[in-house]
Amino acid sequence: MEFNPTYSVSKLYQSFDLIDRTAHHTIIRFFEDKVEEIKALEYEEYFKILVTYVQALFEIGAYQKHCTMADVVIEASIINNVNVFQGINLFEKTLFQKAASLYNLQHYSESIHILTELIKINPTEPNYKAFWIRNQIQRKPPLLRSFQGISITLFFLTIIMIAIQTFYVEPFRPDYINLMTLGRNYLFLFATITLVGSDGFYRLKAIYQVNQLIGRSKEKLKRS
Repeated sequence: MEFNPTYSVSKLYQSFDLIDRTAHHTIIRFFEDKVEEIKALEYEEYFKILVTYVQALFEIGAYQKHCTMADVVIEASIINNVNVFQGINLFEKTLFQKAASLYNLQHYSESIHILTELIKINPTEPNYKAFWIRNQIQRKPPLLRSFQGISITLFFLTIIMIAIQTFYVEPFRPDYINLMTLGRNYLFLFATITLVGSDGFYRLKAIYQVNQLIGRSKEKLKRS
């Protein structure tokens, strides 16, 4: 989007344009202190300030507010048909950053929903796939949490068995040392297999699911 040459740049925008784009807190204060004046600007000026403000929210980690304001940018870009902004696909970038904010807020299901839609739009973007998998891994189902809980319990029992062997079996019942050693080793092995196996299976399932989604999206785009 470029400025319309038929009007002169406002003093308010000139003041905003002097702010270093890496001074995120300053940008946020400027926008929030003058929000009503900014809304009254010509659309091009308003939109540029809005996009910069929303980016600043993301950069400082104000994820809840960023999610809300990202929707304003997305809606404005759709209504005004702004596909490319400053050389970047604004719609996809804003959606992706919203997904990242939701991830940081631990709203994994909502983040996956956005990433699913992004993959449908652009299935060849590797960042969408990688972040979809990352969200899915964090969104641990009850069964996976149960297996992890079992493995932690087994590791704890292994520690107890080591303590019993050290402080009781070795000094007082040395004839049981081999049995205790064998038992604790099997217990540790089973705990490890349970933890690594359940996590590995879930990761492979996530990769399979996203690859299926990407394949379907590519086929749909080919047909359209």
